Amino acid sequence: MTVGPPKQLTHFPAKTDLTHQEFWRGLPTLQAEAVQLAPGRLEYKILQVTGRDLLIFRSKVAPKMASTIVPHPDWMVLMVPVDWLGDHVFNGELARPFDVFLSGGPNGYSTRGEKRHNLALGVRKSKLRDVCANLSGRDIDDMALYDQRIALGSALGTRFHRRILETIAASLEKPLGPGKFALDAAVENDLFSEIAGLIMAKVIDENAFSRLDLDPVRVVRRAEGLFEDRTTNPPSIADLCKAANVGATTLHLCFNEVYGVSPIAYLQAKRITQARCTFLAAERVPPSVKDVALSLGFTQSGRFAKRYRYFFGEYPSETLNKR
Repeated sequence: MTVGPPKQLTHFPAKTDLTHQEFWRGLPTLQAEAVQLAPGRLEYKILQVTGRDLLIFRSKVAPKMASTIVPHPDWMVLMVPVDWLGDHVFNGELARPFDVFLSGGPNGYSTRGEKRHNLALGVRKSKLRDVCANLSGRDIDDMALYDQRIALGSALGTRFHRRILETIAASLEKPLGPGKFALDAAVENDLFSEIAGLIMAKVIDENAFSRLDLDPVRVVRRAEGLFEDRTTNPPSIADLCKAANVGATTLHLCFNEVYGVSPIAYLQAKRITQARCTFLAAERVPPSVKDVALSLGFTQSGRFAKRYRYFFGEYPSETLNKR
């Protein structure tokens, strides 16, 4: 699926990172991780515009990836997919042209997709409630800001894409660092009002959201919690089922709905991705390949190296040599 931005806005200066830790560093998140699900060069191209109560991101990543993000409780995210290859899934929901996904619940959100180009807005909830209240003249403290889909349609969707891109373009004269720019306060207030109007029209007045079913996400999170507790001794399917309080069939269905792969395939890919992040962590003393493999439950170094090369196109030792 492709929804191209205006031609004059297609080229922005961007920062390239090899790990997702750099992408999320310093952001209002409680949890942020990514797992590479298929072979390919992992490289994030990102651009960030920062305001007081609003963050704007433009990002591109090529390999098939699954990501899990839990924002700070006072922040929510509007994910605006621009183009992607194959299926782009948000909490088990397939993205369609000009969909926007709102995530404000306590469990955060999970996405998966390949060759993705996304726009994302981080919005401070307390500020959003104040703006909505000022615009509507009513108390909306109880406004539900949970995980929902907004189907904008072609006309409104194109206009909203363009509005975000034009805001980014207007911020390029205020660089804060590589790939980072400052959002003008007046521009931020205008965009905040537009976002508040969109949410009021689609959530409060028209009730045009369809609530995402979070049960698969909760099942997946419980299973992942056990994996985090037992990194060096990876759990079995029976262990994961017990932790998630579901049967094996339900567990497989939930992982396939959220991440598009089986539980074991996902957790293996997660361990491989963690290994690469450990190798590339600049603030640490370079570890040995064997030590990293053992710390993640890989008891056979040869099999670990072969699996690693399948995903990243190079052996672990080659990754270490790039530091």
